Amino acid sequence: MIFFGYERPVWTKRSSERLFSMRAFRVAFAAATLGLGFAAYACGSSDDSTFGDGVDAGNDASLGGDSGGLGGVCNPPCGAGDFCSVANKCIANGTCAADKDCPAGEICDDGDGGSNTCIPGGGCGSTKVAADVVPPNLLITLDRSCSMTDKINPGDGGSIDKWTIAVHALDQLMTTYKGKIRFGLIMFPDPALRGQGGANRCPMNAASEQVSLGPANETTIESILDAATFSDASAYPSGPCVTNIDSAEERAGMDPGLSDKTRSDFILLVTDGEQFGCTLGGGAAGALQAAHDLYTDGGVPTFAIGFGGSANPQFLSNMAIEGGTPLPDASFPNLFYNAANDIELQAALDAIAKKTLGCVLTLGSVPPDPSKLYVFVDGDAGVARDPGHANGWDYSSADNSVTFYGAICDELKAGTVNDVQVIYGCVSAPK
Repeated sequence: MIFFGYERPVWTKRSSERLFSMRAFRVAFAAATLGLGFAAYACGSSDDSTFGDGVDAGNDASLGGDSGGLGGVCNPPCGAGDFCSVANKCIANGTCAADKDCPAGEICDDGDGGSNTCIPGGGCGSTKVAADVVPPNLLITLDRSCSMTDKINPGDGGSIDKWTIAVHALDQLMTTYKGKIRFGLIMFPDPALRGQGGANRCPMNAASEQVSLGPANETTIESILDAATFSDASAYPSGPCVTNIDSAEERAGMDPGLSDKTRSDFILLVTDGEQFGCTLGGGAAGALQAAHDLYTDGGVPTFAIGFGGSANPQFLSNMAIEGGTPLPDASFPNLFYNAANDIELQAALDAIAKKTLGCVLTLGSVPPDPSKLYVFVDGDAGVARDPGHANGWDYSSADNSVTFYGAICDELKAGTVNDVQVIYGCVSAPK
């Protein structure tokens, strides 16, 4: 189964009024700057916020646009680019003279010594709480059939075997998302069955899973994969020479990590071919049925990558369909991720990573009044709460979380949002 680096400035206003700041769900595959640890600050906290990668909340740009306040009385009327403050004077749009010039959930701040600007805040003196993005599960099911030793031409020229390319690409994936995604690994056929013939070469049971889903598995998985690049290693793709995708998909569905319903779950299939040589899990039809059941009954999608130029497009497109992940801008039989070389494989992993990233923020303590939560994006206008879950955010008391929906969730996954701020309002409305 599978939040991200940008340098847009964020808040430098007084930390006593900075309630919660995270340098947004960063999504840059090669940059390896996914921020998953957060500190949320309730009104009046005096602590600065930092992110999971140790980057300080940093420097800021002020809010733009018209004030959301009630306005005052100005005579003569204010000209273009200005508005009438509650202080009964004309001031520039994007600035403020008093708290009531600001939208709900913001206060007027002069922390930079220049023009006052509205910032998230409320000054109610609550305590600091922890908040974390819930990392998804990504269970990698990797084809180690004999054909993975075939050589192909990488994107930068030369010739190298598919197995080495796949191992290095997965190493890069886990290095990039270390601590941000929970990984697991299944290699098929089972390396423990090397040298066996007949039906004995096909089973996949609990012992067949190299690493079960869980936190901090990256180093373990990388070590297993790297060791398997030596031809005398037990996991090197030199036998059994079968491609039992059916039983591998069935085994993936048994991972105990998938029972954790507090996070999203995904299976990633990387293969250079199609079902071959084994039918204990029902053959190709069994593999498709297993992907269908996992997605339909368990809510676990399967992403299919065909690697090396010899994958069966019809079979893998059907795997994508049954697994709930067909490419939206393609037609059959090109609905899977087709990666002919190392560059295309890494691009496919990048695309899958972005699609599987979540939009859920779990709060470390229950807000005193959930109806007084406010959410701001990139230090600008607030994001509306949407109980209908179409576009915006909503709070769940069941798991004390804020979840984003619709366009804002899409923007978070794509990395076009650089800063999200969630504020605990006071029991009374913020100034």
